[in-house]
Amino acid sequence: MSFLLGLWRQRNYRAAVIVGGMAAIWLLSGLLVESDNGSVDPTSSSRSSVAPAERVKVRGRYIEAQPYTTRVVVNSRTEANRSVQLRAELDGVVAGLPVDEGDRVSKGDVICELAAEDRPEKLTRARAALKKAELDFAGAQKLKGRGLQSDSAMAQQQVALSSARADLKRAQLDVQNLSIRAPFDGVVNSRAVELGDFVRRGEECATILDLDPMLLVGEVSESQVANLMPGAQASAQLQGGAVMEGSLRYVSQQAHPVTRAYRVEVAVANGEGTLRSGVSARMALPTGQLMAHRINSSLLTLDDAGLLGVKVLDNEHRVAFHSVRLVSDENEGVWVAGLPARTLLITVGQEYVSVGELVELELENSAGDLPAPLSGDGGSSGGPTAVSAQQTSHRGQQPEESQQ
Repeated sequence: MSFLLGLWRQRNYRAAVIVGGMAAIWLLSGLLVESDNGSVDPTSSSRSSVAPAERVKVRGRYIEAQPYTTRVVVNSRTEANRSVQLRAELDGVVAGLPVDEGDRVSKGDVICELAAEDRPEKLTRARAALKKAELDFAGAQKLKGRGLQSDSAMAQQQVALSSARADLKRAQLDVQNLSIRAPFDGVVNSRAVELGDFVRRGEECATILDLDPMLLVGEVSESQVANLMPGAQASAQLQGGAVMEGSLRYVSQQAHPVTRAYRVEVAVANGEGTLRSGVSARMALPTGQLMAHRINSSLLTLDDAGLLGVKVLDNEHRVAFHSVRLVSDENEGVWVAGLPARTLLITVGQEYVSVGELVELELENSAGDLPAPLSGDGGSSGGPTAVSAQQTSHRGQQPEESQQ
């Protein structure tokens, strides 16, 4: 007791006791006032803290897997089906050029004509010589029948007859070769001579191109060539934007010694002659088929591990994450593989929900797939630019539609 009285006499302790007592009185007064007004109820506060939260509303749609043909895209160019350089088979002066460069010609049309010179007369002489040789041979046979002609003389007459026939054939060919003709229907792409030029045997007269069908030519890497399907339908987009379709008609069996790639050819109908040789194109060749879903590219997301996927719902409308593999991108959306055949996909609100969370679903009409939303819907149009950005951010994941 004397100890406490001693502390009370010290000024610091006395001030601390007074301040502490005032604080306790202030706190007790607040509790008493709240209890009288009935504004605080500890049990009710506890009950409100465990009340269930309102579920997030999302929209979803059932999507169905569809067969999708995978393709390899290669740089290509158009090329004439056939290109032939017409060459002279005789020495002579160019006497006629019936067609101009760029003209369409039919098989057998005269492209270049050489001066006849004395070749018609040589043909007439060869015919006369053959007639004489035939008469001499017939006379020798009669003498042989009477025993007046030796076997050696008969053989000599046979040689003379064969020689006369060969001379006639040579003279006939010389006259025929005065006219250089088109070997097939095509276009005169270029002429190497003009009227009055002297050409020797083997020199070029003109170049003929066969442009129907037109070929789309490219090279495929050794990793993709085994997946090509000869005879399958292929497509290509030309430099000007035109899209052509044809069949894969040829796959080389030997790789290029430098590029180690294999030549491929796609034949495209060109009956109207609208396609030209040498135009750059992007060619898509079929390599196989798989089951895939078409969705909007804006629905693709990444999980915590960096895997590309989409958010879906189970039977209880609980959010789940499914990883997918990007197969292809098109103007209407992207094709992905890895989802169940029938999937309930979250189409609106996926960014506001977490995996494992129960949600309230507003079901959209199922159309079998999900086309890209219209502009103004708040989503991507699914065009090539948007998809390319997605591919860049998805840790380097590449679509099945590879490019060469």
